[in-house]
Amino acid sequence: MTLFELESGGLQNVGCSQQDLYNYKRNMKKTVDGHDANMLYEYFETEKVKNDGFTYTIEKDDEGRMTNCFWADATARKSYQYFGDVVVFDTTYNTNRYSMIFAPILGVNHHRQTTLFGCAFLCDETAETFEWLFKEWLKAMPAGPPKMIITDQDPAMTKAIGIALPNTHHRYCMWHITNKFSEKLSALSYKEYYEEFKNCIWNSETPEQFEAGWVEVINKANLSGNDWLQNLYEIRERWVPAYVRHIFSAHMTSSQRAEITHSFFKRYASKENSLLDFVTRFGRGLARIRHNELDRDHKDVNERPNLKSMYPMESTMSELYTFKIFYMFQDELFQNTSYKVMATNEDEHRVVYAVHRIKGSGSRVREVVVDKSSNHVRCSCKMFECAGIPCRHILAYFSRMQIEDLPNEYILWRWTKSAKAMRVRDDLSSGMKQICDTPLLEWRNRLFQLASTLIDEAVVTEDGTQFVEELLSSGQKKLCDMKKVSEDGEGSAIQVSIIRDHGLKEPLQVRAKGCGKRLKGGKEKAAKKAKRCHGCGLTGQSHDKKNCPKLLSTSSQNAELNDEDDDDEDDDNDDDA
Repeated sequence: MTLFELESGGLQNVGCSQQDLYNYKRNMKKTVDGHDANMLYEYFETEKVKNDGFTYTIEKDDEGRMTNCFWADATARKSYQYFGDVVVFDTTYNTNRYSMIFAPILGVNHHRQTTLFGCAFLCDETAETFEWLFKEWLKAMPAGPPKMIITDQDPAMTKAIGIALPNTHHRYCMWHITNKFSEKLSALSYKEYYEEFKNCIWNSETPEQFEAGWVEVINKANLSGNDWLQNLYEIRERWVPAYVRHIFSAHMTSSQRAEITHSFFKRYASKENSLLDFVTRFGRGLARIRHNELDRDHKDVNERPNLKSMYPMESTMSELYTFKIFYMFQDELFQNTSYKVMATNEDEHRVVYAVHRIKGSGSRVREVVVDKSSNHVRCSCKMFECAGIPCRHILAYFSRMQIEDLPNEYILWRWTKSAKAMRVRDDLSSGMKQICDTPLLEWRNRLFQLASTLIDEAVVTEDGTQFVEELLSSGQKKLCDMKKVSEDGEGSAIQVSIIRDHGLKEPLQVRAKGCGKRLKGGKEKAAKKAKRCHGCGLTGQSHDKKNCPKLLSTSSQNAELNDEDDDDEDDDNDDDA
């Protein structure tokens, strides 16, 4: 109402009351009931007319009810071309009135921010549905399948990924697995051996080293009969850190990025939203995320990071890398001065160097191997293979060899400021056109700002007002003539043809795996049982501050002392008498 008041120049000029707006909203809600799926279809058709880079697919059952839906706009498809090497996939619930499962497909951009590659509404979480989604998504994307996809341990997802993405390395979320240690192990074993399990997971540099360490910890803890641990050992390829497998993962080890994104988007949507309402609200949240990316792009172009040294390599990379990536690289470059490089072995094919800290007896010795024929350098820590940033051990070797500029093979293009510079071709449309993410709304805003500025300058004088009025009238007449020519097929204009009856029925109510009462883990159960008394300060007691024995005993003692004082006062009074 405040916006209407400001727009019209006063509350008396609005022309309606707050109750009128409420009634209008109620009537509109009744009008759209039963037409939600059709309205969503019309919305997608309109978006496609605005920008042919927009793509969508709607599935329906034999009765004409909407079952599954996938969509991706031009910006999402372009982002996949630039940053689609690693994908995070997870589903979320309670986003619409039908409880359809919302499934965004996410990644990380060159600023290490979350970026969207497409999203879907799903009617269930079966392997067949996930397979349909991944195939439709790949069909819409301008590049091939990703190198890696990170999910939780859903068996249906695992099966679908094996069919639809056979050449993509599927990795389980590390957080979900390590969090289950407290549930699957006894409290004593968890407390005593968790650090050894974690050390085995994160510090294994080869699959053989991991296998040996895992078996050793299980036997040492006498947990060889734990089926969960044994099964985890058997499926190690899906969750051992990526640097063991030499696969790029953009330095991500869990699906936490997806869960944070779900939390962000739930600020804009709720389980009361219709499908169309959710999509429009989701678009607002997505616009904010993309604005943050544009803001970082602007800072990268117009600002310069702070340098710590006079290394030519540091200055060069500050111009190539984005701020976020440069500061990660700068930290590795700064740390390399603390390391000593010594040649330990050499043959006709390679040279092996041992890299260790100059100070610090407990530091781990890393092995840097240099191939003589190609001059390729690799380190046993596998940071470059995992994160795409050269580690301090390789940089220490470059410093010893007096290499001032970082070789091109160690500069990953997706981390640079120019990562989004290349054009993306749209192979879905005829003619292989370029995907353009300039929508119709941006054209409207540009014209609106120009017209608003013109009107503000014209209304100052009567002559200016008359001139602009004549100009707009002639412009409107010319546009009408252009529209008539377009309808005769002799011109071009944007035409939105919307068919009201699409034969789509609203989806049925969905019951997903994540709905209902949430199962609590061992930590939560233990935390609930271990209540803390704010009176005595003890934890795990059955009492609280109201019936704390310590407070009660203290109160009774104080009462007895007060009674004794009263008796003493009575005796004194008797003596005085």
